[in-house]
Parts: sequence; C-alpha cells; structure tokens
Amino acid sequence: MANPAEDRTGSSATFQRDVETAGASLKKDAETAAGRVGGEFQRAKDQLSQTAATARDDVSGDLRRLSDDVSKLKDTVAEIAKTVGSQIGEAATDLGSEIASSAKDQAGSMVAEFERVARRNPLAVVTGALCVGLVIGLMTGRR
Repeated sequence: MANPAEDRTGSSATFQRDVETAGASLKKDAETAAGRVGGEFQRAKDQLSQTAATARDDVSGDLRRLSDDVSKLKDTVAEIAKTVGSQIGEAATDLGSEIASSAKDQAGSMVAEFERVARRNPLAVVTGALCVGLVIGLMTGRR
C-alpha cells in the first residue's frame, strides 16, 4: 500500500503544477484580452478623431457659407435701402414741385383778385394800406 504522506506530496506537486499552468494560462488570456481591449480603444480613439475632424470641417464649411450668405444679404439690404431712398427722394421732389406750383397759382390768383378789388375801389385799398402802415409804425415805435 502506498504511503499517504507520499500521496499528499505527489498530489500537492500535481496540484501546484495545475495551479501554475492555470495561472499562466489565465495570465496569457488576460494579456490577450488586454491587447484586444487596447486595440479596440485605439480604433475607437481614431474613429472619434476622424469624426471630430470631419465635423470640424463641416462646421467650418457651414460657417463660410453662412458668412457669404450674410454678406450677400447685407448687399441686398443696402441695395433695397438705396432704391427706397431714391424713390422717396423722387416722390419728395415731385410733391415739393406740386406744392410750389400750387402756391404760385394761388398767389397769382390772390394778386389778380387784389388787383380787381383795387381797380373797383381804389380808395378802400389806399385806406387799408394807411391803416396797416399806422399799426406797424405804432408797434415798432414803442420799442
């Protein structure tokens, strides 16, 4: 019959070898997994960098187009303001011309009416002019 102490020593050595083999295998599996995880992290990092660069380029292009659109809009608004200003100036000139023409016509008709009254009643016109002169003289003489 075999010695139980020898069985324990032999089985202990076998157990130790099995543990060492399992440990080495586990270490090798962990290193392999760590390498794969590291590779995946590197690929993810590269993809994020590439996505960020593409997004930056897209935003840059969008900002350039927006800047161009704003510049064109500014030019359009300036042109509209210039056109509206020109039209308002023309309208004001036409209106001023009409008012001046109307005032000239009315002044001419008033002068014509005054001449008719003066021809029909010259004494009243002279008397009215004398009264206006006296009033103006009294107002300026008191100062």
